[in-house]
Amino acid sequence: MSAPPMEATRRDVAQLAVAASPVGLLSAALELTGGKPDPWQVKALSSPASRLAIVASRQVGKGSVAAAAALHCAAYRPGSLILIVSASERQARVVIDRVREMLTVLGRHAEGLVETLTELRFANGSVLRVLPSTSTSLRGWSCHYLVVDEASFVETVSWHALVPTTAATGGRILALSSAGQPEGWFYDVVTRPDQYPEWERITVTADQVSRLRPEFLAGERRRLPDATYRREYLAEFTGSALGPFEPLLVARAMAAGREQPRPGANPFDLSDLFRRQQ
Repeated sequence: MSAPPMEATRRDVAQLAVAASPVGLLSAALELTGGKPDPWQVKALSSPASRLAIVASRQVGKGSVAAAAALHCAAYRPGSLILIVSASERQARVVIDRVREMLTVLGRHAEGLVETLTELRFANGSVLRVLPSTSTSLRGWSCHYLVVDEASFVETVSWHALVPTTAATGGRILALSSAGQPEGWFYDVVTRPDQYPEWERITVTADQVSRLRPEFLAGERRRLPDATYRREYLAEFTGSALGPFEPLLVARAMAAGREQPRPGANPFDLSDLFRRQQ
């Protein structure tokens, strides 16, 4: 039995909203679980930029943005190739699973879909494929949308292989990640706008997302070393708090390496050199 006219009308309106933009797609997907997009997600998915870098706190919905952007392109731009590249094979599969969770809001645009563990082939000729950045087959693709997930942890050599995949198509690039070490291509893109003026940048801290409760964040601030907390929740690129020295101290020690230790000093004790360099 066909749906009542009013129900059919509501469904048609919802489908039009999904088709209109990635924001509509994400809104429809989150509505199924009683949620709605955060302001930063709306801003990111509404951006017209051909290059967009997002550095964000943990657990703020980066994966949902990546999935909505990729899926909307595949469903509503026939014949597109969308590559989602992540730092590891496990993370790549997490992203495509997030895409699969959103398929239900596509309606007829999901009909005829062919799925494998790493690929979705649409009836309109579009292909959405995930690859770990460790793959030996990053070269040779020509894609219309390149999504780089956990970009801080994708090696620069992999990034150099990926950028040309958008050359012939003029394809868009979305790079999103939690912060990592203050080094590498993603760090450069985020922190050097003069060198990379073609990129739009969005920073998302934990206190901008209501799902991360203040009492939880207060507990994390007490639990974690300061550098780790700032990296994980404030989207700041900081040196590793797990290593024996911060990068700045290592650099100072190396700069001081040509100095002779004071008479009687332990040659393996760098503390005196650090003090002299501060």
